[in-house]
Amino acid sequence: MEASKDFRAFYEKELQPLLVPLETERRKIKKLALTGILFLLGSFPLFFINGVVQNPVIIVLAFIFVLTGMIFLVKFSNRQKKYRLLFKESIVRKVIGFTEPGLEYFPGRAIEEADYKKSGLFLTDPDRYKGDDYVQGMHGKTFFCFSELHTEQQVSNGKQTSWVTIFKGLFFIADFNKNFSGRTYVWSEKNPQLNFLSRFFSSFARKLEVVKLESPEFEKRFIVYSNDQVEARYILTPSFMERAVKLQQMMGEGVCLSFIDTNIYVAVPIKDGLFEPALFASNDFSRLEEFRITLGIVYDIMDELRLNDRLWGKE
Repeated sequence: MEASKDFRAFYEKELQPLLVPLETERRKIKKLALTGILFLLGSFPLFFINGVVQNPVIIVLAFIFVLTGMIFLVKFSNRQKKYRLLFKESIVRKVIGFTEPGLEYFPGRAIEEADYKKSGLFLTDPDRYKGDDYVQGMHGKTFFCFSELHTEQQVSNGKQTSWVTIFKGLFFIADFNKNFSGRTYVWSEKNPQLNFLSRFFSSFARKLEVVKLESPEFEKRFIVYSNDQVEARYILTPSFMERAVKLQQMMGEGVCLSFIDTNIYVAVPIKDGLFEPALFASNDFSRLEEFRITLGIVYDIMDELRLNDRLWGKE
């Protein structure tokens, strides 16, 4: 990974010239949004006045304000979608290429839903599944891929429906260089989906058992389920548990992992988008530096878990 000072030189030489026309377009898009919002806000006092004086001219004017505001916001939506794609193709792709030249980047793709489900990390199947910013490549001997994902469940109380987020963040898959015969899941002790009933019925349905390990610090932070107690202990060595604790300290309590077939799956909740351009602020050096740091998180995961050590060979 290149040092920050080298990235600044790259930014000034390669990225700044590309950002000039993009910044002009961003300001135009921002103006469309603000104009639309102002027209919509301007309709409120007109509706209020009409409620008092009942003047047909005022109500017509209010609806004109609403219609005009909606037109500006539709234009904003269409322009910002094109801007996001152009920004990612011209700027984000270069940031990723600078950070690790061998990586492949597909801004419109995401981890497949089948892979997300195969991980078994989330007990609720999503009713809405979306994502973007898919990256894949090699880190030493390890193949990996990741993307941003946002999965949701539709809930209804009989009168209205709403969408509840299951997971939003970085979803990462890497080759663990070991054929697992069982399934092992490492969840945070504070994971909200693992209440008493979820634990009971999920473990019953999946024939999983709680794995007790000899690390007080690890067991304080995580709960492990597996259908193969021996293999789970084989994977979760004392050194691996120590690294998993460090990973959680670095990434937050929502981090969870699973080991299925030959892969390790890691889900890291992140509130903000991975490589999203700002629309209401300049995309300056600090913003692009955040993209480089985000990519560094993936390498921190692999290095912290020592995926390149190749402790086991595939059977």
